Amino acid sequence: MHLPAIGSLIFLALVVVGLLVRKLRGAHGNEANVKVSDIEMVFAKLNAAQRDGSFAAFVFTPSPGNSPENAVNLQFSVENGCVGFDWVLLAPANLRDQNRFGEFAKARGYSVSERETNGVKYLRIEQGGSLPRLCEAVTSEMYGLSATSDIDLITEGFSWL
Repeated sequence: MHLPAIGSLIFLALVVVGLLVRKLRGAHGNEANVKVSDIEMVFAKLNAAQRDGSFAAFVFTPSPGNSPENAVNLQFSVENGCVGFDWVLLAPANLRDQNRFGEFAKARGYSVSERETNGVKYLRIEQGGSLPRLCEAVTSEMYGLSATSDIDLITEGFSWL
């Protein structure tokens, strides 16, 4: 993996941890807010950028009133010129639901690989179908969000607007 991509993954890990801490404390910072229905557009903008180390991370709590420590993190990132869907194993909910996610993706024909960069473990999918549709299915089928549900968005390396 190129050094910029490694640096961006570390940056993402720090951002996600910081976002989770802010949510736990009730602060809302300046993160962008999008709808689940925007996932495909965000993916298209990231894919058009094609810069290693670029990413779009989506962070949400599965149901209203749910504890912020249950926040889930999904992301698309560019690694070695390839856009993939990542399940980063940092947030407690991502750790808890790791096997559930792997089975969910495999049942839909996706190939899941386990990776680790600088001590950060994650599951990555690069092939098997539409990655935005998989992300949308995870939000709706695994976590019960609707197309109009709000989710936090963190981007690096491209502008999604």
